[in-house]
Amino acid sequence: MSARPVVLVSVVAVFFLVCGAAFAAKTYRDPAGDAKLSPDMTSVKVSNTATKVVFRVSFTKAPPLRLSRSKGWVDMLLFGIDVPPLGPKPTPGGEWRGMDFVGGFHGPDKVGVLMRTGEGSDEENVVARFKVVTRGATLTFSVPRRAIGGPKWFTFNIITAREWGNEAAEPAGAKADYAPNRGSFRYQLSKAAT
Repeated sequence: MSARPVVLVSVVAVFFLVCGAAFAAKTYRDPAGDAKLSPDMTSVKVSNTATKVVFRVSFTKAPPLRLSRSKGWVDMLLFGIDVPPLGPKPTPGGEWRGMDFVGGFHGPDKVGVLMRTGEGSDEENVVARFKVVTRGATLTFSVPRRAIGGPKWFTFNIITAREWGNEAAEPAGAKADYAPNRGSFRYQLSKAAT
């Protein structure tokens, strides 16, 4: 008889955990075909747990980020996060203006870096290193919530591009992919673990 209340509590806990997961996840679309000679994003799905913020970035092709030693290029993914109070809005070509944190990684990297913007050396500004997982045409990585100061919400943007060994080697017409194309996305953090 005492087992029944335990089962009921467990079922209710699982129900709220699943509902929290659905509430916290949000997918942001990016049009296919808006990048040229760069990785082409199609969506960014963001979710969170009590301790981390998870980004799942989907692309038109697998693997999403590549490397060519013979042609002298490597693909990269960069992202910016702005926490309240917000700074100036980012603009293409000046994508990090106003962002509190920037992060990223190159093609074959298995670990990315998140840095606070501002004074000091790059190494002094590193707030987190994070694992990068590639499955098919999707990259997944997460940053610790404590690393961005534990806000209730934040804005962000993501950029993918092909980095050439020297500017002379970059083909005419190459175009990075900005998600979103202008401004930034907003994500509301959930208190519940997902």
